[in-house]
Amino acid sequence: LTMNEDQQLPPAGYVRNEDLFVITYIYVIFGATTLFMNIPLALYLLKTTSRNQKELIVIIALSLSDTICGGQFLAMGIYRFLVWFNEVFYISQAACNRQVIIASYQICIQMDNFFSLAIALDRLFAVLFPVRYNKCGPGYTVFLISAPIAASLIGYSAHLLALTFLPPKFVDEICFNFLVVLPQYRIYLSFQRMLCVFIPTLIYFFIYIRMKLRYGNSNAVLSKGMRHLTKTVAYITLASFFLVLVPEVWWYFGIFGGMDASFYFMFILLKKIVSFFIHTIRHRELMKHVEKLLPRKLTNFIHFDAQSHSAVSKMKVMREFSHPVTTSMR
Repeated sequence: LTMNEDQQLPPAGYVRNEDLFVITYIYVIFGATTLFMNIPLALYLLKTTSRNQKELIVIIALSLSDTICGGQFLAMGIYRFLVWFNEVFYISQAACNRQVIIASYQICIQMDNFFSLAIALDRLFAVLFPVRYNKCGPGYTVFLISAPIAASLIGYSAHLLALTFLPPKFVDEICFNFLVVLPQYRIYLSFQRMLCVFIPTLIYFFIYIRMKLRYGNSNAVLSKGMRHLTKTVAYITLASFFLVLVPEVWWYFGIFGGMDASFYFMFILLKKIVSFFIHTIRHRELMKHVEKLLPRKLTNFIHFDAQSHSAVSKMKVMREFSHPVTTSMR
């Protein structure tokens, strides 16, 4: 057998853990589902949204991020299916991290984290300084979308650079996520994920209290679409709290004996699917497009929920018009 300097034979008697093969199925199933849902949504938004619709541009960014991550998870699963049954080799951690599959995984995970934080800070800016926010042009939107991508690339590149100069450590060429990174980088990714959900949770709680008390003039100055977007991403953050933060804390600190890796990744991927439904249920124009793609029973249930939400909104408007004095005092 011909091997390069980044390869070596595995230790005698080494056998891959069959339990980890379950994660491959999770990647394929959830990755394919995320792609199936988000590709039509992202294409529809790209065709119909103008650059002045800030609220939908943010949804486009989130949908594209979920689409890219869904594609990455599907590719990761297919790659592992192909490699699993081949002859086992060990390769260096640096070689693993240079692979497109592994590199894209690390970038996608970080991009998802930073997007959550960036959009939460954007919502806070919009609520605290609504007049200044409304004056922000397309350049601000470009920065909002590109900053998480740049931060993800910097994190990945710094880790790869460190691995390049450190003495090589060899791991299974299937490149299991928890083996291919340095311990310090693993800690960084875990706390990044926790903080990028915990901080937005605090921000949206503050925004909720502020909007509920109608403090300041943010409700009057911000458009209806922007207020609607704030609630949408707040719901997504709430889903992330239970599907990302709680599993991450459970897994990292080993609470109750720790969490099985397959369940850990299943929760992370499930958040992508939940985000899709939150986007579509909260935005009527997206629901009209997406309901053509979903099974009839599921569509009827979502449509009924959307109608109920709309009816509640209409009742609030009627109530405000029936009490003009009270409304003006708000």
